[in-house]
Amino acid sequence: MPIGRIGVDIVPLDRVRGLIAGVALRRMLSESEFRLSSTSDGLDPSGIAGRIAAKEAVFKLFHVSGQPMPWLTTEILKGPGGWPEVRLSGRAARLAERAGIRHIAISITHDESCAIAVAASVAPDRALPRGVDMPTPGIDKVRDWILGRHPERTEIGPDENLIESRLVDSLSFVELVYVIEDASGVEMDFDRIDLADFQSVSAIDRAFFTRGEG
Repeated sequence: MPIGRIGVDIVPLDRVRGLIAGVALRRMLSESEFRLSSTSDGLDPSGIAGRIAAKEAVFKLFHVSGQPMPWLTTEILKGPGGWPEVRLSGRAARLAERAGIRHIAISITHDESCAIAVAASVAPDRALPRGVDMPTPGIDKVRDWILGRHPERTEIGPDENLIESRLVDSLSFVELVYVIEDASGVEMDFDRIDLADFQSVSAIDRAFFTRGEG
């Protein structure tokens, strides 16, 4: 019976404090991760240590050697309820695809001196429910476009209603369609558009980026 993969990593907080004092973190954390790791007193060493440990743990799932960590394309963000979730794009998404990994779960814990993270993937040939598929790289472009219009937001829940939350209004809807067309290569007929396909990030992903999969 096939099994999934597990990656574990530990990061001392002292190491992170040294990174905060330098410039290396800009090559390790995305802008979204910086925002999530910031407090009124500055950067949070504990939160950063957890994200770095989680990135390392995720990378171990890919079973590659001789390649650098895809730091900026492996993001540890917050999902619904504030729980950590993995978002892959670019090279990290390609490594996951080559490894047959479609979904990654992570858990992070801290003590006074370090942060520990565990990443687990479903076995490559085990079917996943549609609702927990790893987001495609194309939907990342759509999500980034929406977040770019709302700098007060750092993340969008996969099932958050984009229209009710006013993340997309009647004026920006046409722009959204063009963004989806550019990212997916799918040309849409405005007379046949179904608004249900645009209500959430997961709905857009299913309608325009994962057709014909699995």
